[in-house]
Amino acid sequence: MILDQIVQASTIRAEALTPGHMSRFADSRSMAHIGRERFSLLKAITGAVDRNSIIAEMKPASPSKGHLRAITDPVAVSQDLIGGGCCALSVITEPAFFHGSITTIPAIRDETKVPILRKDFIVDKKQIEETRNAGADAVLLITAVLGDQLGEFVDAARKAGLEPLVEVHDRQEVRTALDTGADLIGINNRNLKNLKTDLSTTIRLAPMIKRADRTVIAESGVTWPCDIRTLRSYANGYLIGSSIMAAENPRRRLEGFVYA
Repeated sequence: MILDQIVQASTIRAEALTPGHMSRFADSRSMAHIGRERFSLLKAITGAVDRNSIIAEMKPASPSKGHLRAITDPVAVSQDLIGGGCCALSVITEPAFFHGSITTIPAIRDETKVPILRKDFIVDKKQIEETRNAGADAVLLITAVLGDQLGEFVDAARKAGLEPLVEVHDRQEVRTALDTGADLIGINNRNLKNLKTDLSTTIRLAPMIKRADRTVIAESGVTWPCDIRTLRSYANGYLIGSSIMAAENPRRRLEGFVYA
């Protein structure tokens, strides 16, 4: 199963992180951001006016879609997406299957005035520290990956000054996520076991989350502006990567989602 392979690769990378691993950012201005006031992903999602709250994802490739876009100039790509109206940026940092890099975050941090979410398959608390030191504002935590450890990782993220976005795919995972007290819950419309997408996943699970007064992010499978209109009553925001990255004009494609 592809998820097992991705998690195994993440575990190997995490084991290689030593207490001095932060030194790789020593020459980056991002180190100055460790003690700064961070941008709030929650506020960005809930504070959007006259537009849809879109988290635009910098995503070079994926196991389901293959190559999407070579990101040779991260700053240019990030500024193009911000110009397109996104309320936040998601940066895929998983290298083996998504061709991402943690170094993208410090590369764009000083030029970015919207929240940055690190999207990866976090399996070790050292990766939380790594996320903070890279300059991200928020971190994705996947319930299917962390299981009973989810609460510990949510607490660790908060202590590091990061907002956790907790990802779920079924009702039991929703209950687990809600028990952690996480404010941001992402519903992954993609089944990580077979990589199939189904937008009705958000429609089924969102009411449970909204009854608990939490903020819902629809993830994966949002391909066209009409998908935004379908999910508008269920989601507060939308994380979109493949559709934007694969477009001939990513900014124009993003604008279609923002103003759908």
